[in-house]
Amino acid sequence: MINKERAQVESYRQKAADGDLMAMNNLGVCYHTGQGVKEDHRMAFEWYMRAAVEGDVYACFNVAECYYKGDGVEQDRAKAFPWYLRAAKKGDMQSQVNVANAYYLGEGIDEDHVKAHAWWQEAAFQGHVQSQKNLGANYWNGDGVERSEADAAFWYELAAQSGDAHAQYCTGWFYFSGRGVKANRALARKWMYRAVYQSFKPAIDFCKENKL
Repeated sequence: MINKERAQVESYRQKAADGDLMAMNNLGVCYHTGQGVKEDHRMAFEWYMRAAVEGDVYACFNVAECYYKGDGVEQDRAKAFPWYLRAAKKGDMQSQVNVANAYYLGEGIDEDHVKAHAWWQEAAFQGHVQSQKNLGANYWNGDGVERSEADAAFWYELAAQSGDAHAQYCTGWFYFSGRGVKANRALARKWMYRAVYQSFKPAIDFCKENKL
């Protein structure tokens, strides 16, 4: 097994020498995990960077992670941000989430809730459940976007369909209260019960209090 891993590393090294970006990134992963080679996070960072500067999306994300965590390089979240942004623009979902989070918190970049909302939306379109919930909260609070109860209900229900108990509870509340959607006690019960089945206490309490 060890010989096989070493052979794989040498294969990556040869391909990397020929300019194969995936091989460069994979070689970085090998150094990062100690698979087939002595673990060396600084060397991992160097290989990630070689691929990242040439535009490899996975390497861009890995470089950002290294800067963000101080892994193999001095921690610098301001330097992490542009690499997350490069990967986000190439469609990497987790990078889109990280860019949104950075804008929302002002971490490594100036705080900007409008841009945070826009990037959470990109991730939400790819099915990222927490981003869908964040959009729901933004629309409900008018945070980074014009307030809209209908849009808030839409995004929470989308997240609820993925099985998120908190989103199911919120969706049940929307249907129970008629906020953002037409009141529908049957749908309120349906979504509340789904959250209850996951032992989500606010839903359990709500059903008891409102005799659902």
